[in-house]
Amino acid sequence: MAEAVGRIRQANYVPKRWLVTSLVLLVIFAIFPFVAGEFQTNLMAKLLLFGTLGVSLDLVWGFTGILSFAHGVFFTLGGYAMAYYLKLNLSATANNYGGTLPDFMVWNGLKELPWFIAPLQFFPVAVIAMVVLPAGFAYLIGSFIFRSKVSGVYITVITLAISSALTTFFVSQQAYTGGTNGITDVSKLSLFGLTVPPIGIYFIILVFAASVMAGSWWLTQSNFGLILRSIKENEQRISYLGYDVANFKIFIWTLSAGIAGIAGGLFVPLNKFISPVYLGVAFGTQIVIWVAVGGRGTLFGPILAAILLGQIQNSVDRVTQDWQLIVGVLLVIVVLFLPDGLISLLPKKFLSKKSNQLTRTE
Repeated sequence: MAEAVGRIRQANYVPKRWLVTSLVLLVIFAIFPFVAGEFQTNLMAKLLLFGTLGVSLDLVWGFTGILSFAHGVFFTLGGYAMAYYLKLNLSATANNYGGTLPDFMVWNGLKELPWFIAPLQFFPVAVIAMVVLPAGFAYLIGSFIFRSKVSGVYITVITLAISSALTTFFVSQQAYTGGTNGITDVSKLSLFGLTVPPIGIYFIILVFAASVMAGSWWLTQSNFGLILRSIKENEQRISYLGYDVANFKIFIWTLSAGIAGIAGGLFVPLNKFISPVYLGVAFGTQIVIWVAVGGRGTLFGPILAAILLGQIQNSVDRVTQDWQLIVGVLLVIVVLFLPDGLISLLPKKFLSKKSNQLTRTE
């Protein structure tokens, strides 16, 4: 992947309209928890995480043309790494059995903490694991897929199979994963000996989302991003120009998995649980919907769609349980009448122009 990293060059400038718009939105999100209630603050934090997860998929689908249903897998792996840390640091008095061994392990007859889980009781190890586990897993399967010249719909089928297989595996390993219920009743997140309140978690998530957006914009506006878009348009021609296409795909695939893993890790202290349901095809499809509805290759689109659809779901849920039908109708409308997603409703001057010519840098 050294070649891929070497091709990254910073964009020449940040368009003033984008900079001003981004700063205004950042201020709005920063003020939000002080004017909204606790429920809406927690909901917005979750939707920001889901939107950032959508951005990670947008990097591989919207910019590189790789449709994946496995980003829920990367999200969940990062979530389990953090969930183990929070569960193992639950006080003995708060534990159902008054000991340090997690309750689901006691239920399944384990007498001591498994050696491969024990290191996760330390915060630095858990933080590293929530990035390395999903990124490392993505690198392994990405190396196999992309160096085997697998492309198109076959990649999508493989990601569906991975999602289904890991869901079954995690459910079956109840003694180690909590089975269908997953890991629940975790401790609150503490940093430097201080418990992080809900509003603190919100701002951690906001900083994470803003950092991912800024980093993704910088990456996609560089020569590296131009190569990614060129791979999406005509992979064979880029290969003829001397680029190792597999290296670029593996790099962006691994990077996006790491982002998804961090999102999963932050999801756990916010929602106090993680379960195999987020490994499933249903959640993976939901991420794809956020990107499709928001607009592929736009970065901001997936966050817009995640927030909008999440708020719609929250509102419709109070009236009917058939919120998925409403979301499905909205998806059909967007696909038929807004093929470029909701972001295409913005004035043309806000949409960045894509270069059609690949310029090589030495």
